[in-house]
Amino acid sequence: MGSGEWERPGERVESLVRVLEEGSSYEALVSAARRLLRLRATEALVPLVRWLTRAEPGTELYELLIAGLKDWGPAVAPATLEVLEDIGEGEARFELLQVLSHCGARDERIYTALLALLEEEPFQGSVNLSAYGDARAVELLSRALDAYELEDDVADVFAQQTVLELGFAIQELGGALTRSQQMKLEAARRLREEWNELIDRWRASTHERQSSRPGRNEPCWCGSGVKYKKCHLGADRARLP
Repeated sequence: MGSGEWERPGERVESLVRVLEEGSSYEALVSAARRLLRLRATEALVPLVRWLTRAEPGTELYELLIAGLKDWGPAVAPATLEVLEDIGEGEARFELLQVLSHCGARDERIYTALLALLEEEPFQGSVNLSAYGDARAVELLSRALDAYELEDDVADVFAQQTVLELGFAIQELGGALTRSQQMKLEAARRLREEWNELIDRWRASTHERQSSRPGRNEPCWCGSGVKYKKCHLGADRARLP
């Protein structure tokens, strides 16, 4: 700006939103997103949410957006629901549902979408329903836990974690586990302990030093064979304080 000129707050927000809408260098996108999240500019919500659906999980932009939008509060819900309706099916909706379940908003559309997620992806559905905090979900979570098959396979870590998350969500929302459900959780914990012992022995025998979480393009720790960024990365990040 020239001498004596100054930028009004509205003009500053408008220029930052333009960076998101028109696209720019990665550094410029991260900088604009960070400033808009700090300003809590409501007119920037839709472009910020849209960028969340495009950002690569594990990148600086992704982590900035997922944390900033969740922390924004209930005001983020209308824009997120709008984008969710626009994108329809697809993996990008998982991030949007994570924002909606953690932002503190209450809306039947959110609850309905989370129930659909539970039916499709019991692991992610249980984590997000637990965060959303609606006790009406207890019965459906209980049915999902009853229906979920847990084989006596120590390597099926994803199934073990899903059972544990379903049980945790039921109890977190004020429900009680049946005897058969308790036995299923005990079996999942036993298998998990056996798996951890197996991994510890393998690491000791090979003397390999491994991080507690894989890289985002490496196979997920759960044993699903899916890349970490497409599997448990979002849920793991959600559990960080």
